[in-house]
Amino acid sequence: MTEHSAKVKQRAKEIAAEKWACKVKGIHIHRINSMYYEPDPRTLKTKNVCDIEYNDGRIERDGKEIVSSRYIGDALVHEWEKYNEL
Repeated sequence: MTEHSAKVKQRAKEIAAEKWACKVKGIHIHRINSMYYEPDPRTLKTKNVCDIEYNDGRIERDGKEIVSSRYIGDALVHEWEKYNEL
């Protein structure tokens, strides 16, 4: 029975990491064009935008995804382990 305990623990980490990935890491309201992920730095902003960064690295601006998830699979579990324990 113990031969499966490592697999069970790994799967539990994967599930916890997937839930953690959807949580907000930070919110940034700004009007600047110098963000490293700026989709069009040449366009001058005339109003504030709201950028929401999630734990998986995804960034949404005003409800639209502008940066895809940086962490998936084992990389996501590794990132989750930096901040959590099972």
